[in-house]
Amino acid sequence: MNRNKITMKLVEELNELSTAIMQQHNKPNKDLTMEIQDEIADVKLWLAEYEEFFDWNYIDDRITLKKQKYNFMI
Repeated sequence: MNRNKITMKLVEELNELSTAIMQQHNKPNKDLTMEIQDEIADVKLWLAEYEEFFDWNYIDDRITLKKQKYNFMI
C-alpha cells in the first residue's frame, strides 16, 4: 500500500477516535467503551504502518523523554 493511502487511512481513523472520545466526554451517561476500543485498534493498526516511514530510534528516544517528563512508568 502506498504512503498516501496509509496517511489518509490514519487520518480518517484518528478523526473517528477523536469523535468517539468527544462524544463520550459530552455524554458521560452513554457507554461508548466498545466504539472507543474499536477506534483505538484501528488507529494502532494504521499508525504502525505509518511509523515505518520514520526513524524508529528517534521515536523511541522521544517516547522515553516524554515518559520521564510526565513521570510515566518506564
